[in-house]
Amino acid sequence: MAQTVLRSAAVIIIVTLVGRVVGLLRETLLAYHFGTSFAVDAYRYAFAIPTMIFLFVPGALNAIFVPSVKSMLVENRREEAQALFRKMLTVTTLIYFVIMVFGMLFSREIMQVMTFMQQNSEAITPEQRAQQLEMGTRMLQMMWPSAVFIALIGVFQATLNAHQQFFIPQMSTVVNSVVVCAAYLLFVPFYDIYGVAIGTTLGFLFAALSMAYSIKKEQYSFVPDFRWKDEEMKKIGERFLPIMLGSLITQVYTFIYPVLASGLGPGRVAALGYANTIYQLPMAIFVAAFTLPIYPYLVEYFTKGELDKMKQSITEGMRYLFILLVPVTVAMAIIPDELVSLLFYTGPRGEFNLQSIELTATALLYMGIGLFFLAVRDLLTRAFYAMENTKITVIAAVVGIIINVVFSLALIPYLSHGGVALGTSLGSLANMLLLAFFLRRSIGSFVQREFWMTAGKTVVAAAVMGVGLYAATSLLVFQGVWVQKMYIIFLIAAGAGVFFATLVMMREPLAVQIIGRFSGKIVKRKRG
Repeated sequence: MAQTVLRSAAVIIIVTLVGRVVGLLRETLLAYHFGTSFAVDAYRYAFAIPTMIFLFVPGALNAIFVPSVKSMLVENRREEAQALFRKMLTVTTLIYFVIMVFGMLFSREIMQVMTFMQQNSEAITPEQRAQQLEMGTRMLQMMWPSAVFIALIGVFQATLNAHQQFFIPQMSTVVNSVVVCAAYLLFVPFYDIYGVAIGTTLGFLFAALSMAYSIKKEQYSFVPDFRWKDEEMKKIGERFLPIMLGSLITQVYTFIYPVLASGLGPGRVAALGYANTIYQLPMAIFVAAFTLPIYPYLVEYFTKGELDKMKQSITEGMRYLFILLVPVTVAMAIIPDELVSLLFYTGPRGEFNLQSIELTATALLYMGIGLFFLAVRDLLTRAFYAMENTKITVIAAVVGIIINVVFSLALIPYLSHGGVALGTSLGSLANMLLLAFFLRRSIGSFVQREFWMTAGKTVVAAAVMGVGLYAATSLLVFQGVWVQKMYIIFLIAAGAGVFFATLVMMREPLAVQIIGRFSGKIVKRKRG
């Protein structure tokens, strides 16, 4: 299993990186064509709806549907899996079609709620506010069909993941961004900002269509099936509400930052937002890369009653996450200013100044503490989904948020917005520990000896890397923004090299596997 997981993880990491680059191009095109006009604000408000749906629906459908399909495949009940796919596709499409219709009917009211905070703002005139509301309403109506397409994306991704296919599902996000980028050439010259809304909807449509061939290749049919009264659909229905609720609860973290930091002075909310952007990069690249491939195995082993193999898979996932995320955490602690500067600082003439760097770096330092905790939370959540136990995950998520808010409020007087960031890390820790406690009660001790051996070596290697980073940043200073950026990139690469070299010297097998997998891909590409 280890080699299969690592191979799948390598594919996911590479495709995710490509997706991030194309996504950055998408944002750059929006900035180039429309800047920071109130029309872009209207688009952002409207786009928040499909964004929210996309953030939790595919992942939730994956958690809901993969256990059922994978169990049937393991038990050689392929025809039943194909029938279940048709039923799930039918009911999901109908549910989100109804959501789309109601959303289109009440788009104006939704936009009024979204723009409520601007009602007393002096930065925008009443006439502009009315125009923005009209524009936002029209764009939201154009983007509501995305809800149906996102639901299709979720069902298709879950089905392919159950078959251990990850490349095409991950590529669908790249297809999405490419289509939106193409809209700036095809639609924006004729429809202005509305062309971006059209491109957004078409992006989700083509993302779903990009997986259709692979679905057909696995012999699944798109013919509707309304025979929903069977035992498997009942199980899916029982999992639906708690998993959707848990997925929605995790999105609450997005709204905690501005609420808790709103009275701490100018720039604090923005700093938390910028820090979170950096924080989410390793989460997007590494966490999905290992939780997605391991999840079908967890379902398979639990279905077969092979709990020892299930524990081994969890331990292996934790080892990979620890070895990849601990050095990132150390970097966020040692060179937070440099990481922030690399992504956001454009020189003394830009609005993102030295104070902005300091504020964002403070938030990043405290936020980075919880990186591994949040990653393991996602892995353990998948383990509970594999066991079809969804209530515990919701309880743990709620407790995590409560801990987050309580500690944030307690730490704000001492750390300002850094207290909000540290509160988030502590909330993630509480969530992880609670999941670990209940998982241990369910399947027994699952953190095996191999994890602690890897953890010890990783801490030593990360400490060596940290000392090197601290020395390099304190001794050498370069003039010029872009020279500094190039040096920071070199510094990050060198730090990663030192980290993995130290692990190899300590004969850590996972480090050798990771290096071998990625170097092997590079060699193959050169030969090709």
